[in-house]
Order: sequence, then structure tokens, then C-alpha cells
Amino acid sequence: MVRTKLSLLVTLAICLCVNAKFPDDPKPCKYGDTDCIAKGLEYFLHEKNQGDGSINLIAIDPLVIKEISIKQGAESPVNIDLQFINNKLTGLKNAKVVKVKGFGKDLAGKHEIHLMAPEIELAGNYKVDGRILVLPITGTGTNSIKLINVTLKMQFVGVPMEKDGKTYLKVEKFRMDLDPKGIHFKIDNLFNGDKTLGDNMNLFLNENWEDIYRELRGSITSAFGKVFQTVIGHVFTKYPYDMYLVE
Repeated sequence: MVRTKLSLLVTLAICLCVNAKFPDDPKPCKYGDTDCIAKGLEYFLHEKNQGDGSINLIAIDPLVIKEISIKQGAESPVNIDLQFINNKLTGLKNAKVVKVKGFGKDLAGKHEIHLMAPEIELAGNYKVDGRILVLPITGTGTNSIKLINVTLKMQFVGVPMEKDGKTYLKVEKFRMDLDPKGIHFKIDNLFNGDKTLGDNMNLFLNENWEDIYRELRGSITSAFGKVFQTVIGHVFTKYPYDMYLVE
């Protein structure tokens, strides 16, 4: 009896795998139809931001970031070793897709996705040590960093990857840029909880956000680019490329 039940379960599992198909909500777009692709991306941002296993999309709002490090060398006016630990990135569910490029029948080439979000917040725990311009900064605690009216530009190259006789898209040479119109910092427990020094540093950060971000932009976008590359790359591991788009 046990063997019979086991055989039935195995048969059912095989049938489910064989009958698995690409979801038809939203309807697949044609190759290179960037307007349709943009609408499809917005659908997943707005309606499926808690994740969608049918395309290997993890939850993106909040997007959980276990650890991310930003290090800037001594040659920069902003010389810091900054770690974000167990943070959540929120705000992508309100983003609009403003540009899509690529995604033609030939997957090998450059693809671009540009998003614009009213606000993106990174909140969680941090650890920092170093100097910002002429001031020392040190601390361990909680953080809230808000990017206001930010444009996210993502570029990557599609590389064909053969598996089981099918061609999949592998995401490589991923580049990301973040262009905010404002940044608001709230960093708690700086200088071992010294409220005066901590408040003054937060004030300094907020008043000089443009200069600080200009120095850290490369390090920040490189670190967050790795996170977004993982998210996008994981989606394309679910099905062969020719199932995401149609003729």
C-alpha cells in the first residue's frame, strides 16, 4: 500500500512538471515590443511585488537585503567602511517604468530598464566607521535612508546559456545607477549614543547629501547592482528565453 501511494505521488509530480507552463497573466509581449514589456514590468512591480513563484520572482517590496557593504578608500573625502545588515528596501511597488530597451529575439546584446520611484527607503541595521569630509563618523544601530524622486537605471548584457536543449538568458555585465533628487538620512546611535554628536552628524548628512552622494555614488550603485542582478537573473532561470516573449 505504501509503495502504491508513493508511486501515485511520483506520477502526480511528473505530470505537474510536464504540464507546467509560462503564466499568461499578463499576456506575453512580442520580441522588442518595449511598450508592452514596460507595462508587463509595471504589472509585476504593482501587483506581484510580494513575489511570484511562477517566474521565480522573489518579494521585491520589501526587498530583504541580508548584508551589503560600502567601502570607500582613503583617497576620497568620504572615507568609510559601512555595512547594512538585515535591511529592507521599500518603495519599488510605486515605481513607474520610464524606459525599456532590448529584449529582442536575439537575446545576446544590451538590455535596459529605467524606473522612477517617488521614494525608496532602506531601513534596518548598520555599522559604520570612517570620516565624511572633515568629520569622523562611527556607530552601530538602526538606519533609515530615503531617496526622493529617484531614477533607477539598469543595464545588462544577455548571454545565451544552453540547458536541456533550450536557450536561457544569463544576466552578465550588470550596471546600475541611482539618480535621486534628494536624500534624507536618519542614523541612530552614532558615536555610542551621544545624542548631540549624533544629531549634528545627521544634520550635516542631510545638508550635504549631494556632495556625500557624489563621492559614494560609484560604491553605492555597485553594491546595490549586485542585489538587483540577482533578482533579475533569478527570474530568467525559470524558463527558456523564448517563453518570456513571442513572435
